[in-house]
Amino acid sequence: MNSVDLDVWEREFINVVSSQNNFPKSDELKLIVCLNLYDYYVLSKKIKSSKNAIFNKISLFAQDVSQHEEGAFTGQISSKFLKKVGIEGSIIGHSELRENGDSEKIIFEKGFKLKEDELSNIFCIGEALEILENKNKKSFLLNQLKTFCKNNVSPDLLAYEPIWAIGTGKEADSENISSSVSIILDFLEEKKIYCPVLYGGSVSKSNIEEIISIPGIDGCLVGNSSLDGEQFAIIASKIKS
Repeated sequence: MNSVDLDVWEREFINVVSSQNNFPKSDELKLIVCLNLYDYYVLSKKIKSSKNAIFNKISLFAQDVSQHEEGAFTGQISSKFLKKVGIEGSIIGHSELRENGDSEKIIFEKGFKLKEDELSNIFCIGEALEILENKNKKSFLLNQLKTFCKNNVSPDLLAYEPIWAIGTGKEADSENISSSVSIILDFLEEKKIYCPVLYGGSVSKSNIEEIISIPGIDGCLVGNSSLDGEQFAIIASKIKS
């Protein structure tokens, strides 16, 4: 829930794309922006009218979705309504929403509703510092995965975000990220689920090259750095499919 001047953001992003001869082509990179609904109309018009091939291919997702279809759920928005306005999917299970009361059951129900309406999900998992220090990371992550991946529901994109490294400026070390990704990939392979694995947690232009070099990481879920169009584009320039 941040204010962004989308005119400035667009200009900064396109300036980076235009100035780099080796910027990934639109078919080498998938860019998703998960914005608040207030800004959706403005950015969707900019994307559709843009002559920049990279900016023109940005997909728009929501930051959250209701587990309900419609009814007396004030303040919520359903996947049915997201689909009506052209939004392609939503983040579910983000640590901040889990902290505010989203249980594993609710997150699964949100994933189920998105699937029903043929929308994509970015499913987030990750452990708190206490779980990491008590060496309960593996069982915790596996529980999050098992409670979501059932009844024909699975991640379209899976984002590993260690809670203690989100918005804190505290970076998770490569060894820790790698061990978590191995847990995730082993589970996905066992269940025959094929989806890209992203990393989220204080991602910035200064650490993106180290993060994306970790085996099994296909991309990033970018937080604070995405508010700056230039930094977001620089991060994107380091990722190729």
